[in-house]
Amino acid sequence: MRQPDDHFRDIEAIMQKHAASLEAEIRALQAADETAQWSSAWKRVYNWRFANAFAKQKIFRNWAADAEAWGLLPTREYPNQGNQKL
Repeated sequence: MRQPDDHFRDIEAIMQKHAASLEAEIRALQAADETAQWSSAWKRVYNWRFANAFAKQKIFRNWAADAEAWGLLPTREYPNQGNQKL
């Protein structure tokens, strides 16, 4: 049986690998779609829709709720004025 510390080191490595890959794919899509050129109104909507797409994924929603319950997330006001629902 492996030690818990070893197990959690592997979990962190898996999450980092996939987070880096996910970020790279999203940034590539943003570059291809030239989202930096979108109007400021659409950029505000983008923030809301991106957060909504993220929160729809059960695994992220569940883990974020756990992180919030343990006080691991920074204190922030949501939504901020840069996010708007379309």
